[in-house]
Amino acid sequence: MSRIYQDEKLQSVSVCTHHVDKWEADEFQSGNGVILEGSITSMSRHVIADKSRKERYCVFHVQVNRAHRRQYDSSGKEIEPNFSETRKVSTGYLHSSYKVQDKGQTDRLTMSQLSDLVNKPTLQMLTSKHCPQGTLSFWIEESALEMVELTAGDEVRVKTKGDGPFIYSIAKIDAVSATVSNYAGGEGVGASWTDKVMAVKDGSKALPQNQVEGVDEDEWDD
Repeated sequence: MSRIYQDEKLQSVSVCTHHVDKWEADEFQSGNGVILEGSITSMSRHVIADKSRKERYCVFHVQVNRAHRRQYDSSGKEIEPNFSETRKVSTGYLHSSYKVQDKGQTDRLTMSQLSDLVNKPTLQMLTSKHCPQGTLSFWIEESALEMVELTAGDEVRVKTKGDGPFIYSIAKIDAVSATVSNYAGGEGVGASWTDKVMAVKDGSKALPQNQVEGVDEDEWDD
């Protein structure tokens, strides 16, 4: 069941204000991006202020369990990553026997590769004192969290905007049913890894419950 969003927990987190000469979040968002799963260990709040504006962010510090590169077809439409170098194929009646086939090079990232992609020294200087050891920090505008409650201990699935720490979409994984919600906006990349419960896309609201479906987690278990 979805929870009505209450912002008391977020508001109780103190805000760190950082003054910079010029703030351009887009400069940290080149590349295809990554999709990952992990657990939120803590969060921090940051205001970035330059001469013309202030922007408010919530930064989730996540202990990552697994990560893959985001992939796209020739038309630019996002497609499901290659979760594993092999796959099981049924060879018997009623799925009684299987053989293993090659799928090609996996898109899975090591933690070292992931860290190299998403960590940006300029941003780490702002968040390092809040980031527990063994975690990575992911940024999202506070306004994008108006309809979703995420707290320490929640299991989440995150897609980034390019190869950096800015969140394109974040979904809370239901630990009971092993499902997640569609990404807000409806551009889910296959029902096998993008469906059910609570999600928010930066700049958008979560999908209503009549737009969510079940999910099969097999790809993430390889």
